[in-house]
Amino acid sequence: MNTSYLKTFVEVVNLKNISKAAEKLYITQPAVSKQLQLLEKEFGTVLLIKEGRDMIPTESGKELYKYALNILVEENKIYDKLRKEDNALDGEINIYSSSLPADYFLYNIIFEFNSIYPQVIYNVKKADTKIVFNYIEDGLINFGFTGAVYKKNSLNYVTIAEDELIIAASANKYSKFKNHSVPIEFLFEHDFISREKGSATLKTFENYLNMKKLYLEDLKTKIRVEDNEIIKTLVKNDMGITIISKLAIEKEIKEGSIVPIKIKDLEMKRQLYFVYHSNRYFSRTEEAFRDFIIKKFGKSNENK
Repeated sequence: MNTSYLKTFVEVVNLKNISKAAEKLYITQPAVSKQLQLLEKEFGTVLLIKEGRDMIPTESGKELYKYALNILVEENKIYDKLRKEDNALDGEINIYSSSLPADYFLYNIIFEFNSIYPQVIYNVKKADTKIVFNYIEDGLINFGFTGAVYKKNSLNYVTIAEDELIIAASANKYSKFKNHSVPIEFLFEHDFISREKGSATLKTFENYLNMKKLYLEDLKTKIRVEDNEIIKTLVKNDMGITIISKLAIEKEIKEGSIVPIKIKDLEMKRQLYFVYHSNRYFSRTEEAFRDFIIKKFGKSNENK
C-alpha cells in the first residue's frame, strides 16, 4: 500500500473536494482521482461518494480515514527515528498569518527555525484573522498566526506575544494629547479610520467598547481599511484617528508623525497566538514547525 495515496485520501476527506486537495498537495486533479481509484481497487470497496458539491467518505471510507491518520503519524515517527541528521528535514510549510504577527513576530520565528532546518521552504501569506481560522477549519492549512481566539474544540492555541491597542492620531493636529489619557468619549467625537470586518484588532476593540455599553456603529467611521500601512498614512494626513497596535506605530512615534493616546481607565490588552488544528495529519516538516513553536513559547492551551 502506497502511503502517499493515503495522504491524498486524507486531504480529500478533510477538504471534501478533489480540486482543493490537488492544489494543497501540488498535484493534478487527475492524479488525485487516479490515486483514489487505486485505493478503492486495492480495498475492494467504495471509499468516497459525491453529495452535492462535497466528497463524503462512506462507512468504509470513515474507517480507512481513522487508520490512515495513525499510519501517517507512525510514518513520521519512523523517519524521525532513523534520520541521522536533524537538518536533513526538508519540504514546504504554508503559513497564513494576520497582520500583526506577520509584520512583527513571524520573521524571527522563521529565522530561528531555518537555522535548524535550512532546507525547508516557506510560503507565507497575510490574511485577516477570520480567514486564517476558516482555512484551518476547512483543512486548507494546518496552522496559522492570529490576534484572537475562536472557541472551537478542534483548535489549539500557543500564546506567542502580548499586544496593547491605543489611539493613533496625527501629530500635526493632536500634539497636545501626546502622552495623555482621554475619556472614551473622545473616540466618538472625531472622524474614525477603522480596520475591516474580520480583523482581530477591530474585534478586540469592539469587545472593549461593548464592555462599556458602547458600539462600533456609533463611531464617526470615515474610512475602512484592511492594511495598517495605509491606515498610518491616512492618520498622518489628518484623515481621522484610529485604534491600532502600539507595536505598529513605534517608528512613527519616534519620528514624531503620530501621537499615541491612551484611553482613561481602559487598557486594551490582547494576546497573539499560533493556532493549529488538533485533529489533522501533519507532514514531518509541519510537525517539526509546530513542535518548535510549542517548545519556544510554552504548552498549548487546548480548546481555549
